[in-house]
Amino acid sequence: MLYILGIIMIVDGHIGNFDYLNMHALFQYSDFHIGLFIFASGYFLNLCRSYKNFFIIKISKLIIPLYLWNLFYGILCWYLNNYQGFSIGEKFNIYNLLIAPITDGHHYIYNMGGWFIIPLFAVQTISFLCLKPLARDTESTETNIPKWYLLMFFVFSLLLGMKALDLSETNGGARNFNLALLRSLYFLPVFVLGTLYRHILQKYDRLGTPLQLSILALLTATLRYVYPYHLMIPSWLEHQGSNNIIHYVFTFTAILFYLRVAQALTPIIKESRSLQYMADHTFDIMMHHFIGFMFIKAALQGFDGFDYYLYKTNIWYSYFPQQESYWAWLYIAITIVIALLTGFTSRQICARIKQFTSIKAFYSGGNK
Repeated sequence: MLYILGIIMIVDGHIGNFDYLNMHALFQYSDFHIGLFIFASGYFLNLCRSYKNFFIIKISKLIIPLYLWNLFYGILCWYLNNYQGFSIGEKFNIYNLLIAPITDGHHYIYNMGGWFIIPLFAVQTISFLCLKPLARDTESTETNIPKWYLLMFFVFSLLLGMKALDLSETNGGARNFNLALLRSLYFLPVFVLGTLYRHILQKYDRLGTPLQLSILALLTATLRYVYPYHLMIPSWLEHQGSNNIIHYVFTFTAILFYLRVAQALTPIIKESRSLQYMADHTFDIMMHHFIGFMFIKAALQGFDGFDYYLYKTNIWYSYFPQQESYWAWLYIAITIVIALLTGFTSRQICARIKQFTSIKAFYSGGNK
């Protein structure tokens, strides 16, 4: 349920200033919506895996899909810009195919939601390598991490994250390897918080839902009052209006707030196969929701007031017939469906190709 809330926030945040789930601007999406996924990934960190198995799974599920989709959207960007009059995205070259997914992530625009894959892979790797040596297997499938070590690792990661925020001002949003490192260090304490919550904090999380939500909302409202100009843009590590520790307090408070909201909503997802599927395929939505926007805008071209120039030059342009804001919900719903279909279709194509090559190899080996 937390994944579902997070992915709706991602899509919602990219179609305009609607922010339907931000509790009337109490919680700003940019403070925590990426953090929700990082936190959940930390919660599900599997230290029972071997080193080899860990890297095989992470590379096959994160890095390889990232680069395959980068190639696909690079070709699409090249075609639209050269033959359909668009001017969105960067050139189709070796740098943008191999290096930009690490140093940028926004270069082909249509798949810019994938920028956080590299930081996610980095924090997973750092945490696994640091926690695995001290993890001890138990009789269940769970592992036991010494509490003192996990707490120390969290504090150390928090210090690294705050240092990354300091260094980000020097980097100035430059799209380079420094940015990739700083993004990873910034998200590291959020990831470790997920692991810390699972192994230590969760058993103490026993306050009633109304009381806990009220406390977290009151804390955030107080912070908003004291730091009215607080702002955090995680993709470029742009931050202002408060000090580094306060940035993390905003993030952690919002994550814990929506974690409890997700817990309250959990019975809904247990009864819905479609929500389960959506929760299991947020990678598809993250990677393809901008192309979903483009499909919707392409279908709306005939409506009065549609701006063809902005449609072909500005990915952030969203058209709402008669300027009715309720269309934003339609954008969200339809885009999620398109993104899920894109991911599903690609997997079916890959499965057919794999099946065909297996059959071909079988017969070429002399088998009948």
